[in-house]
Amino acid sequence: MSNALDSSPSIKINVRVFLSYLIRYWYLVVLGLIGGISYAHYQVRYTQPTYSTNSRMLVKDEYSSWGQEYFLPGLELVSSRNRLINEIGIVNSFPLLQKVAAKLDWQVSYYRIGNIKTTEIYPERLFTLELLEGQKPKGYYFIRFLENEQFKIARSKDELSEQTPRNVMDPIILEGSTLHLKKLHNDLEDQDFSFVFNSINTLARYFQSSLMIDVENQESSILVLSQDSKTPNKSIDFLNTLMETYLEWGVEQNNEIATNTIEFVDEQLNKIADSLVFAEYQLEQFQKKNFQQRIYVGDQLNEGSNSVTNIGLVFDLEDELRKKSVQKDYYKALIQSLKKESFTAFPSSAVFGFNDARIDQMILSLQEAYGEILEDDFRYKKGSLMSRFSQQKFDLQKKELMTSAEFAYNKLSSVLDSLKNKIQAEEWKVQQLPKEQREYFNIRRKNKVLNDLYTFLLNKRSEAGIAKASNVPKGQILDYADTYRVRYIGPKSSNLYTSGIIMGLGIPIGLILLFYFLNNKIVNPSDLESITSIPILGSVALKKNIDNNIIVGNNLKSMVAESYRSIRTNLNFMVGGKEKIKVLITSSISGEGKTFTTINLAGIYAASDRRTVILGADLRKPKIYQDFNLTNDSGLSTYLIGKADLKQIVQKTNNKNLDLISAGPIPPNPAELIESNKMVELINELEDEYDSIIIDSPPLGLVTDALLLNKFVDVAIYVVRHNYTKKNYLQNINQMYEEKVFEKLGIVVNAVVQKTGIGYGKNYGYGYGYGYGYGYGYGYGYGYYSEDNNKA
Repeated sequence: MSNALDSSPSIKINVRVFLSYLIRYWYLVVLGLIGGISYAHYQVRYTQPTYSTNSRMLVKDEYSSWGQEYFLPGLELVSSRNRLINEIGIVNSFPLLQKVAAKLDWQVSYYRIGNIKTTEIYPERLFTLELLEGQKPKGYYFIRFLENEQFKIARSKDELSEQTPRNVMDPIILEGSTLHLKKLHNDLEDQDFSFVFNSINTLARYFQSSLMIDVENQESSILVLSQDSKTPNKSIDFLNTLMETYLEWGVEQNNEIATNTIEFVDEQLNKIADSLVFAEYQLEQFQKKNFQQRIYVGDQLNEGSNSVTNIGLVFDLEDELRKKSVQKDYYKALIQSLKKESFTAFPSSAVFGFNDARIDQMILSLQEAYGEILEDDFRYKKGSLMSRFSQQKFDLQKKELMTSAEFAYNKLSSVLDSLKNKIQAEEWKVQQLPKEQREYFNIRRKNKVLNDLYTFLLNKRSEAGIAKASNVPKGQILDYADTYRVRYIGPKSSNLYTSGIIMGLGIPIGLILLFYFLNNKIVNPSDLESITSIPILGSVALKKNIDNNIIVGNNLKSMVAESYRSIRTNLNFMVGGKEKIKVLITSSISGEGKTFTTINLAGIYAASDRRTVILGADLRKPKIYQDFNLTNDSGLSTYLIGKADLKQIVQKTNNKNLDLISAGPIPPNPAELIESNKMVELINELEDEYDSIIIDSPPLGLVTDALLLNKFVDVAIYVVRHNYTKKNYLQNINQMYEEKVFEKLGIVVNAVVQKTGIGYGKNYGYGYGYGYGYGYGYGYGYGYYSEDNNKA
């Protein structure tokens, strides 16, 4: 047996003892089981069902380009590869879902209020609410339709009855907003409904949280989009709109470079169109005026003359000026685009006939950084460290690109100023030509510059338009969401009932387990086994409503007599079969049945024709004489102080062979009297006169008298009371036993509650006793119940 002082700190459960607790509190288990099943039935009956709706979409995991690298040199720099993880992030991105929410136009959600559950009304509408002016009201409102085209509206269902009826045709003022109510059905009287206004952002956040995206298998780029909801028709519309919006968005994104190119070219064309028309008009008028005399004016000049050379140089410089002007406008448009929050892409420099590899590479890197933002937004929680890092990287690269573009823009401004100065110098030389010839060359020069620029821009616009027209979506819808792709997912009655049973059993069992751990009293034999190695001599069952502690003397064939016979037998084994025996009986505190055990153990010894005496050594609280209807005028205390001899203190009882020496008047120094030589003389005299001496001592947990008496006896009995004695009380006696203070000591369990079950034996809680080395006893008998009636 384990020692209480050496017990492990780990929590251990004795299965037999715990089962006895379950049997004792069986009604809690039954109530919990009934409650769990009832709750499950309620959930099955009244919980609104949930459905899973899905669709399938193929995402092209390949180089996606709007074809620019096939018709314009250098534009392969802006071609990018669609990474599947990026596309998943885009599908579940907040901006895209905002577009979906705007397309669906679910500004108001409507619900039917039932007695038990509330269901959303979709796709049909029984009534509608339109916001006429003001902001959307926040939160839910409840509405009840009445007869005569009237209704009531309130913040809660309970407040509806208190509201004043309103006419359907009248405007509704809520939170400073004006609404218009329109009934679409006539049979809505005495029915309750609710509604709530939704914002685009709120819907987008809901879509983000409820949308589930899976890859069909690891080797494919087929995405399975699904959503769980209580309104499958809404899920169908949402998923289909999402796929269509994603494909449209993909085309828009792929067209962004082409669109930016076209917008830039159109802006440039608009600037020079009027100038070109005017230049052509001037040339036409000059030719009409001087056709016959000046039609070949340029050809009549000496080709080697300085004037002709100067005019050709002017044309060349102006052609260079045109090209540099286009480059400057490119950088200007790039800077303006970078200042926009929505910037994601821009055309390559090759689109406009020049090559700036550094700028092109920076634009490509910026596009890749934007793709990482979309990927991290999908992988990580929004606002997380990784998401912030990706955004910071994008902002840094965007700032670097802005700096480079501004530097190139400023550098080109200087180049253009230089070219203009050179042109101006050459124009001065041309002034030496005759007036008509000089005028002709000026008009032709201006017309040529504008015409060449216009032709160049038209070619670029045509190329960008072809690229845009050749663009295809970067995905394909394989299966639209429809009623055939809706699956019922709950509530499942089997799962709910299983959960209800588990919960119904778990809660009471957990409560009983708590009782088990919180109980610090001796309840079962295993409680003693776990905290002490003192042998258990036997147990006596509880019997209420008894008038006297003397049980054995009245009926020697009773179960209590059998219990004490078992205890007597075990005591004989402990003392090695001695003819004469001295037994000390003690306990931890009052009320454990020490006196009851003393009287009945003495009675069983006397019943076996052994001369037996009970020595009332509880000098502090004498009461054992009361059970025999004797007096306490003289007794042990009077003997020990020398005022009476043995014959004067011994009193005969009604039981054959059983005498009593009561404690006598209470002395002021009981411990000193017990330690005196007179006590030794008394024990010696009693040994000569009696076969069995049963000593009733004070509780060991209160005074030390029992320790003083221990030296006079052959064996000691420590009485514990079932469900009364606390486990920590045994620490002291257990230590004494291990330190050999009590060499021969046994435990008797008193007042065991009568129960049948695991751990209780045949009829009672302690259905078995333990002898010295092995077990004896039957667990029968009647215990003393309460000392309040002076029976302990």
